[in-house]
Amino acid sequence: MIQKVLIAFCLMCAVQPAAAAGRGYLGVWFGVLPATEKAVRTGVAVKKVFVGSAAERAGLKPGEIVTQIDYVSVRDPEAAVALLAENAAGERVLLTVIDRTGGGIHRSHIFATLAAWPPNGFAAIMTAKPMPPPARHCVGSAGTPDRPCRADVAAH
Repeated sequence: MIQKVLIAFCLMCAVQPAAAAGRGYLGVWFGVLPATEKAVRTGVAVKKVFVGSAAERAGLKPGEIVTQIDYVSVRDPEAAVALLAENAAGERVLLTVIDRTGGGIHRSHIFATLAAWPPNGFAAIMTAKPMPPPARHCVGSAGTPDRPCRADVAAH
């Protein structure tokens, strides 16, 4: 459940509700840097880029690392989301990106114009699924079919 909430938080790219007027959307799922990453010390990993999003139009790809947003260093997904949330729809943000494909480290700058609406697929991830009931532990009772748990008897 916590992972779902974190994913939703990162995808929204804001701390405000999704219906916030004028807010811009980048359309990415940020994650923490992998523990195996030694060369890049701060930044967020791009885990998913939504189809048709501002991030896709800007050329951002999964696997890249965003180290700065508008020249401000990002240390974790929450910081990246907070920085993006300061921008309205239609505003351009500058992303400093590290691409590690091809064996080297290639730094580039990408401009992205934030969208007015969340990208397709956003709602499916934002939809909360009901949590299963907590596991019941019997205290002082075996909880067999012929002898129910005391907590069950007390509840009726």
